[in-house]
Amino acid sequence: MSQVELHAERIRQEMWKDVDLFLEEFYPQGCEAGRELHRADMEMTQIRGLESLIVSTRRFSEVINYIKNQAGKGTSKSKKWRQVAKRLLDQLGSLEAKGAELGGDNPALVLEAKPRLVRGWGKQVVTHYLFEQARPEIEGAGHGS
Repeated sequence: MSQVELHAERIRQEMWKDVDLFLEEFYPQGCEAGRELHRADMEMTQIRGLESLIVSTRRFSEVINYIKNQAGKGTSKSKKWRQVAKRLLDQLGSLEAKGAELGGDNPALVLEAKPRLVRGWGKQVVTHYLFEQARPEIEGAGHGS
């Protein structure tokens, strides 16, 4: 590896540490988003659709567009999306700003940071949605029979 490549790799590794630190700090917001998805009575297929997109996409804007599209449809399911869209889009806005900050004036790094941020956030959101789904069973365990 050339000196330039080594330098770029060091910058990238430092950025991944910063992404992970930010996601740890952002964890309470991701948890609350998952709880809000549960309160909105989102269906498992809706959550898995969002999760699948987050994991598979290379473009951050696709996640934003997906949420807007789901909320904008004229279906009964879109009413649930409308309940959560503002929170999700606000959180995605924070992630996008952090990605831009971390990547600085290097567009390639920005394009790497934003999907990594959204994947970490998506895991937080989905995990807390699933936990809320199971909470009655978990909290009821050991009580009674």
